[in-house]
Amino acid sequence: MRPWLPSLLLLLTGCGAFEMHPYEVRGGERDSNARAVERLQQRMSSGPFRFAVIGDIGIFQGSSEAAVRDLARRDVDFAVQMGDLTEFGSADEYKWVSKLLSDASVPTMAVIGNHDMVGKGTELFLARFGPKFLSFEHGGSRFVLFDSNSREYDFPGDVPDLARLGQALADAPPDGHLFTFSHVAPGHPDFDPALTGPLEELQSERGVTVSFHGHAHRFQSDERQGVRYFVTDALDIRSYLLVSVEGPSVDVEQVFF
Repeated sequence: MRPWLPSLLLLLTGCGAFEMHPYEVRGGERDSNARAVERLQQRMSSGPFRFAVIGDIGIFQGSSEAAVRDLARRDVDFAVQMGDLTEFGSADEYKWVSKLLSDASVPTMAVIGNHDMVGKGTELFLARFGPKFLSFEHGGSRFVLFDSNSREYDFPGDVPDLARLGQALADAPPDGHLFTFSHVAPGHPDFDPALTGPLEELQSERGVTVSFHGHAHRFQSDERQGVRYFVTDALDIRSYLLVSVEGPSVDVEQVFF
C-alpha cells in the first residue's frame, strides 16, 4: 500500500477535491454485489451465455463510463470488474463507482483491489459491495471472486484463502465451467510467492476453466497446468474482455470501445 496516499488525500480535501470526511462509511449504495447477483438470478440461463470482464477503473472515470455504456450493446448477461475501483479508497470514489456499476445495464459485481484498501477503503468496500469472497452460479457454471492482494497484508500466508477457494471450487456444478476472479494474478510480485504454486495447483486440480485478473494494467494471456489465465487492460486502454460460453466451448475475446 502506498504510505503517502492518506497524506495526499488530506491535501486534496483541503483543496476541495474531496468531501470533508474522505473515509466516511455511512450512507450510499449498499451490498452492490449481492444486489447484482439477485438481478442476475432473474435472468437465469440454461443455454449459451456471455459475460464481460472489465479492468481497473482508478482515475479513468471517463473511460469507465464509456465501458459501462458499451456493455449495453454487447448482449452480455453480466459483468465482473477486476478491482481498483478507486485510486485512493475514498468515500467519494466509492460513492461514484458503486452508483456507476449499480446503474449499469447488466448486473455487475466487483472484486477488491489494492487501491481499494487505502485508509478505510476496505471498510468502505465491505459496506458498498459486500464480502470480499463471493461465489455464485449462472448457466450451469460457477463463478468465484476472492481477495488476492497479498502485499497489502504483508504476505501473511493466507491471502488468498486457498482453503475457502478450494471448498467453493469443490462444490461446483458437475457439468459446468469454473471461473475465478481476483485482482492480483499469481506470479506477480504483489501476490504471495509462497502461494503461487499452491493456487495454480489447486485451480488445475479442481478443473478451473479460466482465471481472470487485473492490477498490471495491460492485457496478458497464458496457460498454466491446463488453466487459462487472463489479465485485463486498465480502462484507460478502452478495452475489456468478452467471454462467450456454449457447452464445452469458452471463447475469450479482447474488445475495444
